[in-house]
Amino acid sequence: MATRTDPYRQLRFILEIGGLVTAGFSRCDLPSATSAVVEYREGADPPTPRKLPGLNEYGPLVLEVGVTDRSLELSEWRTLVEQGEMAEARRDAAVVLLDATGNPAARWVFREAWPSKYDAPRLDAMASEVAVERLVVVHEGFARIAVETGDDEDDESENDGGSTPALPDLDFPVGEGLPQGIDESRLKVSRAGDEESDET
Repeated sequence: MATRTDPYRQLRFILEIGGLVTAGFSRCDLPSATSAVVEYREGADPPTPRKLPGLNEYGPLVLEVGVTDRSLELSEWRTLVEQGEMAEARRDAAVVLLDATGNPAARWVFREAWPSKYDAPRLDAMASEVAVERLVVVHEGFARIAVETGDDEDDESENDGGSTPALPDLDFPVGEGLPQGIDESRLKVSRAGDEESDET
């Protein structure tokens, strides 16, 4: 009988943003990736235009988080953009989906990300909801990459010639603010083969 594989649920995830320690967000809308279609036809072609790929387009990453003292750094990240300090504002980032036990299960990495919009929370004295601030993060490309663990050493040796997306190998330190019930040691996944061999 075939082994059953259930899809991961969306309720457990963390974000790794270079230079920031905020890990817990209440909501994360991952972007879409599309390629513009360029039509072209020559007179000797059949009466149907060719479909050529144009520029790649990536939607924004939208983050929502409850207002706390720690969430101040998100507003400060946006302030860097407003002050024109783009060299410091551009960060590499990753969204990590966790399985039911808190282990990394799926990973999306983002290149040259920076916040293009910050929405302060809506306040209402008659409501009891959590105050939530919203950050729209643009970037210059993203891709889902394989989650590597120490148990995948055999698979890595077989897939050395695989087609891994040419994105930076993000290895951010896990900072404070981890969601409840997540073991920090399991999130520090080594991504270099020589480091894995040193640990063993």
